[in-house]
Amino acid sequence: MLLCGSKRRKMSQSMIATSVLCVLISVAIAVCAIGYFTFQLVVGEKGKARVDVLQQISDSNSVNRTNMVKAMDALYEDFYDDLTAPKSEKSSCAIQMLLEQTDRQFKRIGMDMTIDILLNDRRMFSTDPDENNLKSLKNTYWYIKHYSGETDTSWNLRFWDVDDISTYGLAYGKTVYAQDGKVVGMIVLTSRYEALFRTFQKLVSDGVKVYILDRNGIIISHTNPNRVGNWAFDMKTFQEEYGRNTYKIIQRSKQKILIVNYHDASSGWTFVEEQNMDELLRDGLKTVRNCLTIVLLGCIVAASIAYWRGRRITQVLSDFTDEIGDMSVEKLSELPVKDEYEETYVLSTTFNGMIHRIEELIDDIRIREQEKQRTEYDFLQAQINPHFLNNTLLSVKSLIAMHQPERAYRMMNELVELLHIPATPEIQFVPLEEELHLMRSYMSIMNCRTEKDTVLICEVPEKMYGIYVPRMIVQPIIGNAFFHGFAEMEEGCEIRLRAGLRGNALYIEVTDNGEGIAPKRLEQVQSGNYRSGRLHHGIGLRNVRKRLQIIYGGRSDVTVRSEFGKYTTVTITMDHYRSIPKREQGGEVNEDHSS
Repeated sequence: MLLCGSKRRKMSQSMIATSVLCVLISVAIAVCAIGYFTFQLVVGEKGKARVDVLQQISDSNSVNRTNMVKAMDALYEDFYDDLTAPKSEKSSCAIQMLLEQTDRQFKRIGMDMTIDILLNDRRMFSTDPDENNLKSLKNTYWYIKHYSGETDTSWNLRFWDVDDISTYGLAYGKTVYAQDGKVVGMIVLTSRYEALFRTFQKLVSDGVKVYILDRNGIIISHTNPNRVGNWAFDMKTFQEEYGRNTYKIIQRSKQKILIVNYHDASSGWTFVEEQNMDELLRDGLKTVRNCLTIVLLGCIVAASIAYWRGRRITQVLSDFTDEIGDMSVEKLSELPVKDEYEETYVLSTTFNGMIHRIEELIDDIRIREQEKQRTEYDFLQAQINPHFLNNTLLSVKSLIAMHQPERAYRMMNELVELLHIPATPEIQFVPLEEELHLMRSYMSIMNCRTEKDTVLICEVPEKMYGIYVPRMIVQPIIGNAFFHGFAEMEEGCEIRLRAGLRGNALYIEVTDNGEGIAPKRLEQVQSGNYRSGRLHHGIGLRNVRKRLQIIYGGRSDVTVRSEFGKYTTVTITMDHYRSIPKREQGGEVNEDHSS
């Protein structure tokens, strides 16, 4: 085909220009990504560094906490009798003397700890010369929880002056109970080993929020002393939201907060630091924000240009593909020639040429396929009729020879009705009611031939009589019942015929009470790998299977069940039976008989 007309633009050239724009956009996005990941790297390093700092605080207090717990256990045992004794001057003197003796022992072994005892009868004892510390302790929620018996033991890392390291103290409190379970008071053991608090003081001095949670989520220490003793978190929820020994950036009150935590497994404490990201990275964040804004605007502009250019270029091709997509396979048609671009012009003209050729091929294939199916079906039908016709005519001849003209006449009438096939090139379909009538005629002939009195029991609902089925599709199955099942039986022969629906499939079930099939032979029949020793019936099952596949396809098949010496059941399944049209009297389609 000759291509004529004015010179058209190449779509490839336009796409190259678009590709250049895409590269520029990719570069801009890469710059943005680099800035973003650089920012994340800085935050990550900062977060990891803060985790290490919290770990140092935890490690520095680990040994000290262990010593304080052991010391508290000893104190509780030594002081218990005097603390639970009734209030008197004698018991108070005993407590004071024992307190001074214990303080001297602590100093002798180098333990920088103070002991405070607060009793519910308002007596207070302390080895700390500064009474203000003891009075301030009584006003805390931490003390109230012990006073009320709400907790047995708890920790408190507190300070009075951020800049004065001597005011820092790690306190461990234990509630004292009387024999009857009532709260008597509490013992507080406070460590003032200054080296333990240097790192903690540095964090607090930086202006960040630092606090420690025990295993129950109670605040042990906080930069705001009024928060000590309060419940802050459910620790399971805290771990799920913030992780463990890690950091996370969250949004809180329109501010980004860097939360760092370290969990000490031995004590169950969780050290937490909260720092405002804007303060942490104020200058760097400003620069990064400006860069990201410029890159983002550049990406938006570049993307808009690329979209406009790409949309304009590909619109013609999109319209072309839409027209092809909307085209029905059953109704192929030519498309308008697209001559704006060289490529679309070639595509549209070539496509139209293909449409003509495809239509020709489809018509040719359809005709050939119909001829092939009809030829194959006729061949299968012809395999059944000669044997049956020959044997029936021999039987008629014998009846005439035996001077039984009435039986011979009746058999001939049945045979004529059975073999009557209208002259048409189409595969013949009949209502199920007519197929049952044909099977009764066939059984009448077979009873005459075999001199048996086989009974046909039909269990087909009348509402299914209008369903169309291939003519004589059941005949080979009933023939096998006579030739195999009833071969050795003289009387009591019975064939039961049922029909029903399973979804889109129609099934017809034929059961005889004959001798059945031996297990080995049944296995061969079910697999289709068998040979028949009798010419007149060896083609039966294969014939029916092939006819079903030609007409219905899908899952249409013939299945066999049998119990040797009792019965044989053959089931014919016709998949998508509703799609088979009625071939006679108006050409209406099958009705749905599934209701």
